[in-house]
Amino acid sequence: MTKYCVRLEYTIKEVIEKFDENKDRVAVVLNENNKVVGVVSQGDIIRALCEGKNIFSKVETIVKPSFLYTKSRDMERAYKMFRSKKITMIPIIDDDYKLKGVITLDDIYTYLEEQRHE
Repeated sequence: MTKYCVRLEYTIKEVIEKFDENKDRVAVVLNENNKVVGVVSQGDIIRALCEGKNIFSKVETIVKPSFLYTKSRDMERAYKMFRSKKITMIPIIDDDYKLKGVITLDDIYTYLEEQRHE
């Protein structure tokens, strides 16, 4: 699960390296108390670079305070969120915004395959 996480103090370059390492385009952003404060996507980084940020800018300068999340691994609900919002990952958090897990696009594909075989 921590393989999908970055910290506010990470640079854009470090986040891109994390994307490359995980073969994903989204990372969950944690603060110093390990609370989820947002997500950052490849698209967020491209927009930030186009707006004049550089690869050494900190993630905290581009992460948005509002983000999609779920509090349970309800795959039907997650599937609807993925379809309507065109996302590739959603964090699962508890009431204190601590990360409990993530639902990825691969998880959605697995869920859909299982539904098809039932």
